Amino acid sequence: MAYFNTADATYSQSINTQDSSPQGMAWNGDGSKMYEIGYGSAKIYEYDVSTAYDIATATFSKSIATQDAYSRGMAWNNDGSKLYEVGYISDKIYEYDVSTPYDIATATLSQSINTQDSTPMGMAWNNDGSKMYEVGRGSDLIYEYDVSTPYDIATATFSQSINTQDSSPQGMTWNNDGSKMYEVGNSSDLIYEYDVSTPYDIATATYSQSINTQDSLPTGITWNNDGSKMYEVGQDSNKIYEYDVTPPPATTPTATARRSHLMSM
Repeated sequence: MAYFNTADATYSQSINTQDSSPQGMAWNGDGSKMYEIGYGSAKIYEYDVSTAYDIATATFSKSIATQDAYSRGMAWNNDGSKLYEVGYISDKIYEYDVSTPYDIATATLSQSINTQDSTPMGMAWNNDGSKMYEVGRGSDLIYEYDVSTPYDIATATFSQSINTQDSSPQGMTWNNDGSKMYEVGNSSDLIYEYDVSTPYDIATATYSQSINTQDSLPTGITWNNDGSKMYEVGQDSNKIYEYDVTPPPATTPTATARRSHLMSM
């Protein structure tokens, strides 16, 4: 079934955020924990989720202060041992070591690097930590970095960039194999989908379609692990929105087509 298709996404439910200016969100590896970052209180928030990837079952559990007073995005590595924050004021990406996987209370700042953009808004990783991505509103670009030591931002080297579809890009993410990239922007209040012919290579990304956001100030976007659910962070209403993604049923040959096929055999 063709999940990760924004055209098949239907809004299903929403919850209020902890922060008065939510900017981004993320999940742990199995959907039992959800995270929110916001600059209203300059915090990263952790939720326990009793039914995997169902925001209606999310219960706030704890928070930690961000490094930047106006942080705009966050991400995890692939096993929860590293947490990342995008700093809007400082123009930095911060890396934390996390001693208990996915537990923000055990996160300790380890290092930071300067961003390419003067107004960084979000970030993402490829599936093995060999590439890092930044989206910026200063130049309206998505930036790609090569990372020689997986998930170690100190070894990240800028390699290329492409223009965004939106004139006020806010966040970005990938599907689970790098064949699709997504951007959310609040100039047009749209989620944009790109087809990527060489996985995780932004130079091969072609814009394919877009859908309207629920919020008039969307700031973040992510997916669950199999692309059957999509999530949007909205600053105007201070909500996280959940979409169900239901691909159309597979078509089956009509009776006439089947008879024609049999007669030609």
